Amino acid sequence: MAETSLQKDAMDVLQAWVDQYNLRAGGSIELASGGEAGGAQLRLKYSPTEDTISILHLVAVTREGRPAILVSRFEGPTAETSVQAGLWASGQLGRRPAR
Repeated sequence: MAETSLQKDAMDVLQAWVDQYNLRAGGSIELASGGEAGGAQLRLKYSPTEDTISILHLVAVTREGRPAILVSRFEGPTAETSVQAGLWASGQLGRRPAR
């Protein structure tokens, strides 16, 4: 199976899990997911308040020849926190200097 297909499958599995969680939780605080088509990033996110976001960011990488999943949590004002999470992920993937 092609790498892009596996990544799409991972995003589909994550979205199905989020949809099922939201159905069971009754929508008090909706959980959302995101990712990058053809990329190595998956995100779980929710907004505890109108101006705040909480993001659990997962990035698939290879370290010392072995596959790994790096996980980091971000929470704060929506715009700034989204940028911070994106910069962290880009750094882990070698697209920008890691912070």
